[in-house]
Amino acid sequence: MLIILTAACSYQDQNASGEMPVMIKVQLMVPEQVSPGEPVSLQLKLTQGDAPVSNADQVQFQIWNKLNEPAPVSPEEGYMTVEKLEEQGALTAREVQDGIYEVDYTFEEPGSYVVQAHVTHGSMHSMPRKNVEVK
Repeated sequence: MLIILTAACSYQDQNASGEMPVMIKVQLMVPEQVSPGEPVSLQLKLTQGDAPVSNADQVQFQIWNKLNEPAPVSPEEGYMTVEKLEEQGALTAREVQDGIYEVDYTFEEPGSYVVQAHVTHGSMHSMPRKNVEVK
């Protein structure tokens, strides 16, 4: 289901020349294991083709313990707005260099967590996720 939602969110109409636009690529750079109480940098690299993407429309990190997964978005809602994500505790990333976005975060409790990025650039949207173990 997530793959279908991600693909649907990433769809963009063909431009006037009939060529398909180059899709964005989001590479999450998140540690697989961290210690509780220690700040970590969560980063992603945003590219389109071979070029880094600066000034993306939206780059947020949503983090949750696997035991408390947030409710999914209904098909009528489409994807989460910036405001809805912020209501659920999502953090807005800052661009630290061309195409590299970052947030600092401290996992307070041991457990298994999910880090999901929400990236919008133009009409393209990508939502990759990775697991993080806090031990």
